[in-house]
Amino acid sequence: MINVFEQEIPVDMVEFVETDRLFLNPAVASDWRIRRVVRDKVLRCSQSLQEGLCLMIFEAFRPRARQWELWNPVYEQITQDHADWSKDQVYTEASRWVSPPDGFGSGHQAGAAIDVKLALADRTELDFVGPMNGLSGIAPTAWPVSPEIRKNRDMLVEALHGFGMVNYPEEWWHFSYGDRLWAEVTGRNEAFFAPID
Repeated sequence: MINVFEQEIPVDMVEFVETDRLFLNPAVASDWRIRRVVRDKVLRCSQSLQEGLCLMIFEAFRPRARQWELWNPVYEQITQDHADWSKDQVYTEASRWVSPPDGFGSGHQAGAAIDVKLALADRTELDFVGPMNGLSGIAPTAWPVSPEIRKNRDMLVEALHGFGMVNYPEEWWHFSYGDRLWAEVTGRNEAFFAPID
């Protein structure tokens, strides 16, 4: 059981702003708020990348209402695809693809997670194969992919891990710091950040 000890800590949210090494891609979302500590880690990471590489962020903070918008269609699709499954089985499988909005929710809801990939300075995205936020077997970070894709995925993971961010193994694009996932991956009993709303 992961405890969250944020109760007395004020929520310190700031917005990402583009730099020459950090891009914001509004294809998925347009709310660029994030915890200050996470923003600072991501900015430092972007500046440490080898020349010509940049970070491109697709999503940061996600309100609970938006999480429900992502959750409901996945839950419905799995229910249709597996009509013989119990509600618990459907819930467990849906949780692999989208964090349930109830309870601890997503690290995005805590302002502690980003969806990100590497890009070139001209904003050309590096190939990571497979869409973000899709029900796809190739989404897991360690999925067998071509050497070029493996190199891109490994560079992204190594860069963000170097600044204390952890990758959600089921999604090559999702990284967080201080949330429930981060606590689980790093073997801690406590997370810093709970969902904001």
